[in-house]
Parts: sequence; C-alpha cells; structure tokens
Amino acid sequence: MGLGKAVQALAMLAQTGAYPALVVAPPHLLRNWENEIARFVRRPDGSPLSVHVIRGLKPYALPPADIYLMHYLLLRGWKEALPECAIPTVIFDEIQELRNSGTEKYSAASLLAGAASRVAGLSGTPIYNRGAEIWNVVNILDFHFLGDWESFSREWCYGYNSAVVAKPELLGEHLRREGLMLRRLKSDVLTELAPKRRLVQEIDWDDAVYRELMKPVAEQL
Repeated sequence: MGLGKAVQALAMLAQTGAYPALVVAPPHLLRNWENEIARFVRRPDGSPLSVHVIRGLKPYALPPADIYLMHYLLLRGWKEALPECAIPTVIFDEIQELRNSGTEKYSAASLLAGAASRVAGLSGTPIYNRGAEIWNVVNILDFHFLGDWESFSREWCYGYNSAVVAKPELLGEHLRREGLMLRRLKSDVLTELAPKRRLVQEIDWDDAVYRELMKPVAEQL
C-alpha cells in the first residue's frame, strides 16, 4: 500500500511507448491519476501528455489523447464501444473491483482487456473475502491462465467448486514465479519512501451540543 503502483504503471507506459492507454479506476482516484500523469510522464520532446477523462454512460467519438481515464461505473455503458477503439494498453487500478464475475462491469472489462495487447492490474488487496476471487482477477489479465473454474478449484482450492484456496502462499508464489504478479513489500523499498509526517489537528468540542445532536440517535438505539 502506498508503494507507487500508479507511478510504476506510468513508468511501464513511458518505457514501452504503448500509447494510447486507458486507465480504469474508482471515481475518487481519477483526479489523482491526472496529477500523477502531469508530474511523472512527458513526451520525448518534454511536452506534457494529453489526457481525456471519459464521462457519461453514452459512448461518443473519443478525441485524440495519449491517456484516457474513466471509472468503473461507466464500463457497462461503453461495453461495445471501447473494444472497437483498439486501445493497446489498459490499466485497471484497484483491480479488485473486478473480483466478482457475472456483472455488466466485469463483462465489459473482459471485452476491453481482450482487445488490448497489454493489460495491467494494480492493487494492494486483489481479493477481499474468498481466495478464489483471484481467479476472476487473473482472467482479466490473462484469460484462463489458471485454467477454467473446474480445474482451478480442483487444483488450488478445497476440492471441486470450492471457493477457498487451500494453500494461498503457494498460489501467490506460482503467480510471482510465472511473472503474472509483482509484489513489493514496504520492507523492500523502505529506504526509498519519504519520511512519515504526522499532522495533529485540534477540533472544537462542545459536550452540550454533542448531547443534543445525539439525543435522537440514542432514542432510536
């Protein structure tokens, strides 16, 4: 967490030059992506990259841009249009948003990834609940890299159709060994991190106002 996933993805783009690229991220991270792009990436001549933020569920003709940004909630509206744009690089930030299949969002992401030549997923928490969620995430990056569901659950989980991974540390080792997952720990990069800053902010407090505001809440409880 906080180890520069976005910067690393931008470094990959700068190294490969695989533009245009589409970054799909949660809504609250789009502005951060705009800031990171402006801060870290330039064209070979030093000029800034052009960025277009995709808005609305209804597809429209996309203007030329180096990087397109959109959030996951728009994927279903652009399900048919985006694969036709033949965008070579797709980056899914917080790819755990795609840990559950069977939704329009997941279907649209799968079609988008299938039309791209380079797909990356960024996450500090690629699964939330069941270990088998990683199967859905990996399918976006490389379809059936872990086999179909039956073979995955039989090989990695507690039997056929189980959603609980029997030995998660072995599965993680397999993904890293095969080059599908890069995991960096804070201990690996601690010397590169900026010093921790602690900001103390005082907040005014009034017991009488608090009791008055909490009275209806207490009554409901």
